[in-house]
Amino acid sequence: MVFTDQKSRIATEEHVNAPWNGNKKNFRCYLCGYRFKVGDYWRWVFGKGLTRNFMVCKSCDGEDVLERFKKACEELKTRFWWALER
Repeated sequence: MVFTDQKSRIATEEHVNAPWNGNKKNFRCYLCGYRFKVGDYWRWVFGKGLTRNFMVCKSCDGEDVLERFKKACEELKTRFWWALER
């Protein structure tokens, strides 16, 4: 499974059941929280210096996805103390 090429994919049973970040429940869109199912479009995005790489669904994907994720991370840091980098 080579997903780091950042190309869009269709979720398979293997993708859905894999332990993403150590947990099978983490195969979801990092922008809207949608939990992927078999047959869904998904794409892994390289974070380019952000604290993490992330996955997006078809609805959230787009040319500005990196900027929108960066903005969401900054908003999270201002709202929740536990999201601050340690």
